Amino acid sequence: MASVKTKIAKPINVLIIDDHKMVRDGLKVMLGSLKQFMQFSVFEAESGEEALKKKDFNAIDLMIIDYNMPGMSGAETVFAVLRSKPEMKILALSNYSELPYIQNMVDAGAKGYILKNIEPAEMLRAIKTILSGNKYFSNEVAIKLLDEQEEKTMQKIRLQKFITPRENQVLQMIAREMTSKQIGEQLFVNSRTVDSHRRNLTKKLNAKNTVGLIKIAYKLNLIEE
Repeated sequence: MASVKTKIAKPINVLIIDDHKMVRDGLKVMLGSLKQFMQFSVFEAESGEEALKKKDFNAIDLMIIDYNMPGMSGAETVFAVLRSKPEMKILALSNYSELPYIQNMVDAGAKGYILKNIEPAEMLRAIKTILSGNKYFSNEVAIKLLDEQEEKTMQKIRLQKFITPRENQVLQMIAREMTSKQIGEQLFVNSRTVDSHRRNLTKKLNAKNTVGLIKIAYKLNLIEE
């Protein structure tokens, strides 16, 4: 009777980027404890600069990156990695649970954000989720992101009550880099009227100038795509 060969799954190549050796060692132990579920080949780097120079860089399937490191920050590292290898799966791991840190990593392109007090079972869920092409956030992080999105939605609703339909038209045209003269010609008003709408918008959105106005408008999802 012919023997049946068991197919051995290819190990997942993981690069841990953290400036603390104790953290890297702890993560290696944690990943090793998951070997009955997934096999990992673990690589290390203590900085973003070192990670980008790794000879095995292109073989990496998943990067686990700290936020706060000497030299390149976690967000800068994520941005640089994705510029070099856009398909890279990146999981942020940090002690910081404040929204600005989370948002920086997400905006840079990280597919997940978990805290360093994570349990092995959740680490496994996070890795599987990200490798499957989805995003993963620990509960505390997810709640903060949802709260932020809800606040942005409420701000948008409140602002829409104060911004007139004509001001909204002007705002969309400013976002398309149209001049006051061009906007006036399209809306059949003179440029002074357009400038008045521009000043009103700047005041209502608490911006200092047109550049600030557009940045705030995009942040609040007021600009129509």
